[in-house]
Amino acid sequence: MVDWVTPLLAFAGGGGGAWLSYRAARRDTAARQEDERHDLTQREGQGRREEWGRRFTAALDDIASEDFRRRELGRAVLVHLSESVLATREEKELAELVLDTGARLEPGGAVLGGPRASLVVDELTFVEDDEDDEPQGRRHGQARGEGRP
Repeated sequence: MVDWVTPLLAFAGGGGGAWLSYRAARRDTAARQEDERHDLTQREGQGRREEWGRRFTAALDDIASEDFRRRELGRAVLVHLSESVLATREEKELAELVLDTGARLEPGGAVLGGPRASLVVDELTFVEDDEDDEPQGRRHGQARGEGRP
């Protein structure tokens, strides 16, 4: 009875060891494949970000161009790039700053002045001049229907 137990235990031990080796190899292979997928995704993302940076630099160069068409295309590209998911918050803020500053520059390079801080809408007066001596419509300070015969 002892003669068949030793070979059976050796066979079971060999089978168990082979099964554990197989499971470890499968787990290692799956981990390597996952790492390769992660590396590929990371490289693709890095490549996209580098291309975004090249396009951003080209758009900045185009905005500084003397050619009107190239300048407008550069602005359009910069607007599109600033809305990209590849742009970081800081890059989006930079693009908006460049666009806002560019919108306030005159063709000669001087900065356009904004409205005076003391200017209030209530201080504005609208005067219509139709070059008639006698106004046809309402007179200043009269409501409709008042002052008519």
